[in-house]
Amino acid sequence: MKPLGTITKYFPFIDEESKAILNSMMTESSSFYEFVQKLNEIVIHNEVPENLAYIAAVQAWWCKEEDLINRIQEKYGHIQWIHPWSFHIISMAKDQEEQHDNVVESIELGIKKSQKNWIETELHLLHAFFHHPFGDVSSLFEPLEKVKVLIASNPELRCFESLIYAFEAIAKAREEAFDESIQTVQRGISLAKDYNDELYLYMNLLQKGNILTLFLKVKDSTSVFEELYELVQDLEAPMLLCEVLNDVTLLFEISGEYDLALSSLFDLIETVGDVPPTDSVWILLSRVNATLGNGEQALKWINKGFESCGQFEITMMHCCKAWAFALLDQIDQAEQSLEKAYPLVIKSGRERTLGGYYHIAGVIELRKGNFLDAMNLLEKALDITERNPIDRARVFLDLVRAEIEMGIQSRDETSTVCPGKWLTQLEKFALEHDSPGIRMYASLIKSEFYQNNGQYLDAQATLEDALKITDSPGVATLRKRIKSRISEIEDIIHDEELVQ
Repeated sequence: MKPLGTITKYFPFIDEESKAILNSMMTESSSFYEFVQKLNEIVIHNEVPENLAYIAAVQAWWCKEEDLINRIQEKYGHIQWIHPWSFHIISMAKDQEEQHDNVVESIELGIKKSQKNWIETELHLLHAFFHHPFGDVSSLFEPLEKVKVLIASNPELRCFESLIYAFEAIAKAREEAFDESIQTVQRGISLAKDYNDELYLYMNLLQKGNILTLFLKVKDSTSVFEELYELVQDLEAPMLLCEVLNDVTLLFEISGEYDLALSSLFDLIETVGDVPPTDSVWILLSRVNATLGNGEQALKWINKGFESCGQFEITMMHCCKAWAFALLDQIDQAEQSLEKAYPLVIKSGRERTLGGYYHIAGVIELRKGNFLDAMNLLEKALDITERNPIDRARVFLDLVRAEIEMGIQSRDETSTVCPGKWLTQLEKFALEHDSPGIRMYASLIKSEFYQNNGQYLDAQATLEDALKITDSPGVATLRKRIKSRISEIEDIIHDEELVQ
């Protein structure tokens, strides 16, 4: 591969022997991932300068290469400023719970033992990573401010600056400062390109894609993830590809392209091979299936999650299990799972987690036939999604279902009825955010509304219009359901004509 800024940025800080080895490895490697493998093998099997061992450890960690991390720690873990890179990030939820304090303590000790400000800079950035995405904003900004002070005193450290912006952007996004967060991450992207640092470019692009997804900018986010996918193909690091596949699933969720969401997750599982997927993968697989109303598959995948990491109390795993049971009308089991989630919701103190809890509680009440209680809970969940909009479509879908059920109870057989306010708002939401699958899903539910009220021609027209929205492979399941419903309604209209 050509000399890469991801590696050459270290040259001002290291000895000539280390530079020569790094240059040789870049010449011999066809990709960044191959370089990381070759470098670590040299460092593990030979006596090399400690600076080089540190660089190898950092690259193995960012590539999430567990075997390399373990092996390099066996040899160099006694060096205090190399040791912090021994803490694996496999599942953010459980790793935050299990490792956070030890990681921070190790980083602080490593900084005390090293007089090299470039190592101190990277350790502060590692500290920031362990506050992302579950730490509060102030705890994320603190290590970033320390890095800024270091860079201000030594301009050579500016090669690390672009990673500051990746973390700072997501922190600002959490404060709902969308324009500022995008401007910040764009600075990170530009600076990473200036230094030809493809790893830091990847990190900034990933955050930009996630921020655009968070604020429901579907087209813009799609464009970023397309660029990201090309970049990880060049880097060839499997776990970076998995990270992209995991995060793009959220984009497919909010656009309603559920088949693409599922295929991305299956590709991720195939990519990791023997490595256990993260808890987020099981949650996403269960959640997407639950959104489609497939309780059996939702339960299957969340049970696999509990098999994989059930020793950790992860709130959304319990919520997903409760949702799956509710869809299967196993209400007692659903309520028991939700009861397990409740103390974890309170402990987390995260508003988004509370919104997820209200959503599933509303679904359970809906399945029990307590439509007014369901509406109240789902409206609470929807209110919270004003601050966490990525969850909004899922709540909307169930709120509309509850609204329709309420309408059936109070239906006046003598009058023509119109869609309720939540269905109207769902359609507006899907149109405003360019979510074609959500538009199709809304049409499917709207046709059910018309069908329930005997307005079969309106139902038929709604579904036929829905088929024109998109033919993306991401909506294959929805298209199949719409065609099936059209056929069903045509049969009803035909039977009614025969009777007349």
